[in-house]
Amino acid sequence: MLHSKIDLNLFFVLKTVFEEGSLTAAAAKLHLTQPAVSHALSRLRQKLSDPLFIRYGRKMVPSAFCQKIMPQVVNAVSSLESTLSDDRVFDVRQHQREIKLGFRDILESIFFPPLMNDLMSNTPNITIKSRQISRVEMERALAQQELDIVIDMLTPTSNDINSSLICNEHFSLICRQGHPILKDLSLENYVKESHVLVAFKDSKVDFIDMALAQHGVARKIALQCEHYFAATSVIAQCDMLLTMPNAYANLLKQQMPVCVTKLPFEVPVMPVHMYWHQQAEQDPLNSWMRDKLSKLAKELL
Repeated sequence: MLHSKIDLNLFFVLKTVFEEGSLTAAAAKLHLTQPAVSHALSRLRQKLSDPLFIRYGRKMVPSAFCQKIMPQVVNAVSSLESTLSDDRVFDVRQHQREIKLGFRDILESIFFPPLMNDLMSNTPNITIKSRQISRVEMERALAQQELDIVIDMLTPTSNDINSSLICNEHFSLICRQGHPILKDLSLENYVKESHVLVAFKDSKVDFIDMALAQHGVARKIALQCEHYFAATSVIAQCDMLLTMPNAYANLLKQQMPVCVTKLPFEVPVMPVHMYWHQQAEQDPLNSWMRDKLSKLAKELL
């Protein structure tokens, strides 16, 4: 049992004398006077009831007890010194945690295959739990730690929520293979066709309809639903058109007989942001995941 009110600095002195083998060398390394080192050893000898070192000529030879405890002393002192090091590196492999993400299904489909492959190979101790979250609920969920990170369109938040732009998503036209519009892709032919609109419950602004309004035209919505996969399944079998984010369109193209092409008019890019609560700003694991998601976004979106 450690003696009460013992000065832990005495163990730094003990370790240095043990390593240097003399009071003079230990004093020089510790930037202390030789009498100060000698006094420190005297105090420790009294606390531990052992001579600790025996002088043979100019050498300080450790006692049997000193030799017995030195491995523990060296480890303990090294651990304490490491906490003061400027080159401390966060090692995610030493942590086990579930990270809770707020993703829409489109982002789950894009991010999760490469993300989970990386985690399973390198950090299997980190697990992911994802769920869709409405924009009006996002801030509360982050504040109450129901979610760690949310990725979504630009959304107004309070100063308690930190955010960063991770990409600007472009829109593309997606239609069945062999669709007549592919032979004459114009704004006029675009608005003549029937369209599928994917709209979320909390969506108030549609980028496509706003862009069309700038040209003084509107499109005919024949079907409105909440999932791009379902919408793509529909347009793969008929002549309806679907306008959607380009990254997900190219992903669905690999799974269904559809074509992806540019739109015949300009549409502003859709800014995609990552959000986290201010209380998680200094959380090393949250920061590690934010960095990983940002890098993935640059590669995928």
